[in-house]
Amino acid sequence: MRVSTNSLYLNNVSNMLGKQSALNKVQEQLSTLRKVNRPSDDPVAASQILDQTQAKDRIDQFNQNAKAAESSLALSGTSLQSAGDVLQKVRQMAIQAGNTTLTNEDRKMLNSELEGLYKQMLGYANTLDGNGKALFGGSISQTKPYSELQQFGTAVAAGSSIVQYNGDANRQEMMISSARQVPVTDNGQYVFGSIPEGNGLFKLGAGSTLSNVQVDLGSVIDRAKFDAQVAGPIDALGVMGPPLLRGPIGALSQAGARIEVVFGSEDDGVAGSAVEFNKYYDVVVSYDSAVPATVPPTTPTYVSLVTGLNGSTPAAASALYSTSAEQVATGNPPIGPLAKSYPKFQTGADINLDFSANPAPYDINFGVKFSMTSEAPANGGVLTLEPSKTRSIFDTLNDFSRVLQSSAATPADATDFANRLGNVIANIDNTQTRMLSVEARIGANRNEADALVEVGSEFSLQYKTILSRLQDVDVASAASELSLAKLALDASQNSFAKVQGLSLFNYI
Repeated sequence: MRVSTNSLYLNNVSNMLGKQSALNKVQEQLSTLRKVNRPSDDPVAASQILDQTQAKDRIDQFNQNAKAAESSLALSGTSLQSAGDVLQKVRQMAIQAGNTTLTNEDRKMLNSELEGLYKQMLGYANTLDGNGKALFGGSISQTKPYSELQQFGTAVAAGSSIVQYNGDANRQEMMISSARQVPVTDNGQYVFGSIPEGNGLFKLGAGSTLSNVQVDLGSVIDRAKFDAQVAGPIDALGVMGPPLLRGPIGALSQAGARIEVVFGSEDDGVAGSAVEFNKYYDVVVSYDSAVPATVPPTTPTYVSLVTGLNGSTPAAASALYSTSAEQVATGNPPIGPLAKSYPKFQTGADINLDFSANPAPYDINFGVKFSMTSEAPANGGVLTLEPSKTRSIFDTLNDFSRVLQSSAATPADATDFANRLGNVIANIDNTQTRMLSVEARIGANRNEADALVEVGSEFSLQYKTILSRLQDVDVASAASELSLAKLALDASQNSFAKVQGLSLFNYI
């Protein structure tokens, strides 16, 4: 077989170029410390490297999110702890204000300190993070969540507030894993605003003629019965009026519906003895503020669950609304459709709003009881019971200020002072409970974020190990390969040079 000079030349050049390419490849691997620098180097490994790199990048991003979430949660938790400390100071102040030895000047000094605590609480509600975003504004983070509408310590109209919430009901969330979004804050309306009054389910309050009646917060002893009256349907009404106007007797689901407990007295009726008055009470369901203007005045809006008397005025439902003594007939005889007498009031005894023994439709059990510490409630004195509404802590602090500004000079004033102060303390307790629940949730989310950071770091390390195995070059092996490639290239070049120089003229 003949080998032409041209073929010999081309074969040697191709051989040298191949060895040069192998040398360049090894040099590139050593310079980049990677054995796969382009997909053509190893298509299978390149595909695996791409998958592992994307997975690692996702984990790294989730880790960054979790760290940012942990930071926001820590700031939220610190703000709530500080707000809780302020609330505790306010509560101690409220207990101190109940001391009967304090003068009006002492209360004015407490009120000045209270205003400072109110400002602190407002500041915590408007806390900003390191980026200038509001923590408690929901998804509206560029505006301060709370702004003042009125000066602290001034009277606020019913249904209004001393502050305005500028945020929304959402919560800021952050993706910390492929399947988990963790809330990093809570909305201020839930934390500081929507706090239930009273015992959290209902509130005992003073009617316009209440005097010398001091009560506890009351309690719900049968939640199902209570809920049935508060959330009952607005349908058939029995003696209460035309359909769809109000709910069944006792239903508190209609706006403005409430229970009124009214107190009265009578002479003991014993001839020739000193006048002694016994105290009685009546329980009246009132719908007076819930009746549309189109309803005829004769429609019953007050119904006694004791006697069954009812009418469009309080006096039509109960004789006890009168402020005069002896409004109950001597001997306390049974009256009304139910032919029952008014129950006797005893200081410290429970008033249980259970009328399930009555005939329909008066057989109502509210599942509620409360007791009073007053020795002698005033004639015609009224105690109201309504389902709890929500109130902001700022309005509660303003209520406290209004209490501190009031007088407690007379027994009636002192009783009113004690009742209003008791409601303030109850609302503070409800706010503390709400804040503690939010703090607990933030703490749980913070622990979860910390745990995911730790787990994510382990996953990231595993992905790095896999990537290193797929793409990192073995320096010692590559260095040896480089030496061999260089030696092979030198040998090829020297051999080519000698073969290229062969000629018959060298032997003539």
